[in-house]
Amino acid sequence: MQNDNVVPLRPPEENQNQKPQEGGALFQGIACEAPPCPAWLSKEAKKHYRFLCAELKKAGLIAKIDQGALAILCTSYARMKEAEEKLQDRGTEYQKTPSGYMQLAPEAVQWERHSSKYEKLAKQFGVTVRARQNFKVENPDQGELEL
Repeated sequence: MQNDNVVPLRPPEENQNQKPQEGGALFQGIACEAPPCPAWLSKEAKKHYRFLCAELKKAGLIAKIDQGALAILCTSYARMKEAEEKLQDRGTEYQKTPSGYMQLAPEAVQWERHSSKYEKLAKQFGVTVRARQNFKVENPDQGELEL
């Protein structure tokens, strides 16, 4: 049974001749390097993008092809933060409708939507505590332990 959370330290045989760029290592057969930050991201999203890229590169868990997913992750973070700031200004998560009913404020709905999207993508990048607990590194050079 193959575990998708196991990261091989050595690339598959067909990718062994690929040379890592910028002095980096290979991650799942792809050069480990941070993708460029998209110019269209908001200021807050760019800030989070650069932070995550730096941390994921240190861990050897990012490649250029991750740019799109990382941009979505960081956009969700920025929009979640924006909604939280509006909720703090409002002082409550609820608003009264013209007919007198209480309902969630649009900012609370926005926060919920973007935090959910962020959490789903963050797991894929190993950015959550739970994702890191399930993340195993396989060293093919270690060999088997014989008891």
